[in-house]
Amino acid sequence: MTAPSFQPPPLTFPPPTTTASVKPWQQQLRDRGWHIAVDGVCGPESKRLCANFQMEHRLDQDGIVGPKTWKATWEAPGTEPPEPPGRTLEKGDMNNAHVRRWQRQVNNRGWPQLDVDGDFGPQTESICKELQEFKGLPKTGKIDRHTWEEAWLEKAPVAAPM
Repeated sequence: MTAPSFQPPPLTFPPPTTTASVKPWQQQLRDRGWHIAVDGVCGPESKRLCANFQMEHRLDQDGIVGPKTWKATWEAPGTEPPEPPGRTLEKGDMNNAHVRRWQRQVNNRGWPQLDVDGDFGPQTESICKELQEFKGLPKTGKIDRHTWEEAWLEKAPVAAPM
């Protein structure tokens, strides 16, 4: 898959960038499975998710969509999830390292900020259901193998019009 031509200037924040390149970049990230608004504004959330994408794909983490990040958004292979826990995680699990790791990952992928505390409470259950709906999984509110993996998996890069 080849990325569309990079259209300078880079997507940066602050101040918010609203060039024609913002929306296709946001859509591509969303198509890969990241939870980002496709609003055409490169604001604080786009910068945060850009830096997280850069971290996962071993790029310089500056939160700026420059030529390398732009290309990787279309061409980088998807990430692989870590080994899932040996059982389904659910509401009531407390001080659990697997819950903590999953909470951190969904924060990194753009869901509303969770307290990364390892406690599976109502907020974690709610975000779990949001992720399941977004990824087309049954909305159980429990972190089974598929829900665990979907927090990390990216769809194969797909072409986007420019």
